[in-house]
Amino acid sequence: MRKVDSKRLSLQLTRQNYALTPKRSTGIWLGSIAAACALAALVAAGFALKRSHEDVRKLDTLCAPPASEQKLREQLVHAQLALEQEAATRAVLEQRVTDATAQNERLQTDLSFLKKQHKPD
Repeated sequence: MRKVDSKRLSLQLTRQNYALTPKRSTGIWLGSIAAACALAALVAAGFALKRSHEDVRKLDTLCAPPASEQKLREQLVHAQLALEQEAATRAVLEQRVTDATAQNERLQTDLSFLKKQHKPD
């Protein structure tokens, strides 16, 4: 080769060592793995937060303060009135059944008497 050609830029580029490089660098792979881990951690944290709120609601209902004494008395009075009304209704219905049974027996007696009277011998 001539001396002039050895100093040419194009010849210098071809004499260097080149190596193949991956299309995506390792930094991109590490970044995507870190992003996937962060996303999974966020999903797990959201699930844990939701579960925690459900548990708090359950505990609040279990640990709720007792109803006031006045409210309990009102509920007791209401229940007693309902019981008295039911007992009165039951007594009236039982009396009606008794009256209907007695009337039925009288009518059965009258019917048997009338049947005996009506029989042709």
